[in-house]
Amino acid sequence: MKNESVTRCSICHDVIQTQHVFAENNQVFLKIISDEIATKETFEDQWSPINFQWISDFEIRKNLIHQSNR
Repeated sequence: MKNESVTRCSICHDVIQTQHVFAENNQVFLKIISDEIATKETFEDQWSPINFQWISDFEIRKNLIHQSNR
């Protein structure tokens, strides 16, 4: 199964691999892209739920500040 898009960073020129995702009702979904699906003429994208835990910006900052004060 292939889920990545490959693009080049305009600043550092490294390859950046990205994936199509969307969130609904606190659940994150990853777009399924495979050769089998790509050859079919379908108008509906296929999405798969993934394990993902949202962390607020506040929590990230608080943890970073706590770690830098050690």
